[in-house]
Amino acid sequence: MLGTLHKIKKFQQISQYLNNNLVTVSAQTASLTRFLFKCARRRRCDARIVNARGEETRILVSHVTDQGRERTDQRRTSETYRRTSGLKAAAKLHKSSDKMNIFRLSGDLCHLVAIIILFLKIWRSKSCAGISGKSQLLFALVFTTRYLDLFTAFISIYNTVMKVVYLVLAYATVSLIYSRFRNSYDSESDSFRVEFLLVPVAGLSFLENYAFTPLEIMWTFSIYLESVAILPQLFMITKTGEAESITTHYLFFLGLYRSLYLANWVWRYHVEGFFDQIAVVSGVVQTIFYCDFFYLYFTRVLRGSGKMTLPMPV
Repeated sequence: MLGTLHKIKKFQQISQYLNNNLVTVSAQTASLTRFLFKCARRRRCDARIVNARGEETRILVSHVTDQGRERTDQRRTSETYRRTSGLKAAAKLHKSSDKMNIFRLSGDLCHLVAIIILFLKIWRSKSCAGISGKSQLLFALVFTTRYLDLFTAFISIYNTVMKVVYLVLAYATVSLIYSRFRNSYDSESDSFRVEFLLVPVAGLSFLENYAFTPLEIMWTFSIYLESVAILPQLFMITKTGEAESITTHYLFFLGLYRSLYLANWVWRYHVEGFFDQIAVVSGVVQTIFYCDFFYLYFTRVLRGSGKMTLPMPV
């Protein structure tokens, strides 16, 4: 034991004075070997440690430390570059995504028509029967999180006006459902568990985005959420087994809006070389949800039936 303590003391004394020279110390136990490694790292001393079996281990602490610092500096520089590049790319992406073409303009108009149809249907009939309040709440949340830059970034008059109109109509519709005409709201049929949508969407928006900043995460969240926000309405129609024609018109224009936006992305990819992976994938998912509805809309509603009836769930 005294010999071990002597070796440790000797090693510490030598390592204080010999910073870059190779120091040889024999270690009879594993614990002593680990301790000598710690001493070498703390003293920045290169060492050669020989265990009880005569096996030799070299540790070039100064070299390792310098390499570690260099790797750390490179990693920090790389992370800073990625953050900066991500912010620039996201800003460039959102700026370039505002270029207009016939598909996007038509899609925006269909989206606006869908929202107006729903609002007027509730206002004129003084009833929100057959309308999912949960879907409308989700759409209001979509517009809120997407347009947080309304007062901080000006892109165009058209862009600003459309943002304001979407926000106003979304919250006006929610107000009609949950306040003015709440007596006609069928909360029992509108029973979709929205937490099953919000939690995965929120998690995905943190994992997959263009830049890890609050506005970017909120924008990404709105894109993901919009792709599934219609599910409570479709679930309600499936549960009740029917939908009024005006409600189906609303859903049709909403689906048409998303389909036109997919055409917009295809056009921009071929003409401008522009591709927004998050928006495209989310748009495809959303359009898939409408496919079955489109079939029923064309085969039943457009043939003159007052309501679209579905097979009742068993």
